[in-house]
Amino acid sequence: MQVFFVSMLVCAILILLLRKVAYRFDIVDRPGGRKQHEHPTPTVGGLAMFIAVLAALITDNALRGNIAILLGCAAVLVALGVLDDKYGLSVSLRMLIQVFLVSVVIVGAEGTITHLGALLGRDIPLGMFAVSFSVIAFVGGINAINMIDGEDGVAGNMALITTMGVAAIFYISGSTQLLPLSWAVLGALIGFLPLNSRLFVKRAWVFMGDAGSMWLGLVLGWFMAQITRGHVSAEPALVLWLFGIPLIDTLTVMARRLRRKCSPFAADRTHIHHVLEHSGFSVRLTVLVLSLVQVALVGIGVCLYLIQAPSFVVFWSFVLLVVAYYYRLRNYQ
Repeated sequence: MQVFFVSMLVCAILILLLRKVAYRFDIVDRPGGRKQHEHPTPTVGGLAMFIAVLAALITDNALRGNIAILLGCAAVLVALGVLDDKYGLSVSLRMLIQVFLVSVVIVGAEGTITHLGALLGRDIPLGMFAVSFSVIAFVGGINAINMIDGEDGVAGNMALITTMGVAAIFYISGSTQLLPLSWAVLGALIGFLPLNSRLFVKRAWVFMGDAGSMWLGLVLGWFMAQITRGHVSAEPALVLWLFGIPLIDTLTVMARRLRRKCSPFAADRTHIHHVLEHSGFSVRLTVLVLSLVQVALVGIGVCLYLIQAPSFVVFWSFVLLVVAYYYRLRNYQ
């Protein structure tokens, strides 16, 4: 638990200090266009969280091996995100760097997804396609967290709830070597959210920015890969439930864009938090509703792990959920 408290305190203190630096160097997100906030807001939350996680792991002597490789690549994503927040980098450049970094994590930090489970009654090994499939999954996870980061507190709460579910599975399975990083991420998120989510403050004091959403997406992707390996050895389809709302939202939003013959990466206001907002929900209520739904989805995932549900049940029940949500909002624009 020391890791948790160190990460939480360091994150909160750093945010308060870095806010002044952000205003001085214009590392802020300004209102305008699709952005609904009313005041320039520092985007240093992701940087603060990352430094807090590093500090906590160093104090616990846990920054080594695969975790050191993972966080080394995450550090590059943080730098990339800071530059993107300030200068607005191209999608192609961001994707190229993401693909390279996740490849390093997959090959160098045991992040490969080697099979799909018994989705059709028998196990489906990925064989020579394992690395390429893992790259797609990791990059998809990174961008799912990035795309859900559209309202104060949404991305942070989604990541928090997912990490809690992952930590529970690590603990139940006896994979204690993975717990320090889980606790550090949880501590950083809890240090960040009171200053970001309107559940706690009148308006966000800080955003996580692309720097935060990208490195969190990478770490969550690595967590998901570990769920399918080692002592945990869960069915790969379980990660769909653990990722929850960010994954469902990304899949359905991209499907609607493709249906309209638009780029799947084109910005719009059709994400699930926008749907709730347009339905008359306040930001606070939107975050609360999405958080409760995420708790339910992640809770289902943990329960499916506990009862060792068959892979085809885990996978096809999630597919039905996604299809039902897409069908309900297929014409939403």
